Amino acid sequence: MKDLDLTLDCMENARFNFIYGSIVTHVESPFSETELLCLAMIYHKFVLSNGPKAKYMTHRQLGNFIMQMFRVTDTDINGRVVAVVSDDPECTDPKFSQDRHCTLPSFVKMFTTYFASDLEERMIFVYSIYDENRLGYLNREHVMRFVEKFFVGEDEDEQIEMRTDMLELIFIKFDLDKDLQISFDEYAEIVRKQPVLLEFLGTVFPSKVQLNTVALCVNLY
Repeated sequence: MKDLDLTLDCMENARFNFIYGSIVTHVESPFSETELLCLAMIYHKFVLSNGPKAKYMTHRQLGNFIMQMFRVTDTDINGRVVAVVSDDPECTDPKFSQDRHCTLPSFVKMFTTYFASDLEERMIFVYSIYDENRLGYLNREHVMRFVEKFFVGEDEDEQIEMRTDMLELIFIKFDLDKDLQISFDEYAEIVRKQPVLLEFLGTVFPSKVQLNTVALCVNLY
């Protein structure tokens, strides 16, 4: 594999090829080998900034990347995206920490998900972000934590009323069996009919304009 980045010397390029070459070959994604190498190099640059012995991108780095590049600015949703993306049960390295690190396959998985056009795949990802406790459903208390961010102002009584009304509207819309919970199946049934409601509790996916910008920055065509 030829040198990919001229800002790295021959030894560092060789190290990059040795560490990531086999991973790029075996990782599952819709991207070409060249595109995967570009993603791997971006990942590698983050790892290098963590010191000569570092092996992984950190959650903090990933969160900042998602915020700056994909404009997922809500801190709670950003944190959930980081947690969901970084989940890599196949990594058995004792130096890898699920609570602190992100592997290259997980980094690629994030791009695969964000650039996916399949509604079913996008619904699964969004719901997993909203379902932060992995309960398999969203209850009223949980949904209210998202709704509270929709209405801010100086009149506290008015904000409480607006939040309560919004909560009721959401459950009227999504809680099809009226059990005070929104299951994934209920969410999916509504979103299939009205895709605009995909991110009904807050932005998870970047806009198409932002995706195009990121694609140009990281050489994804």
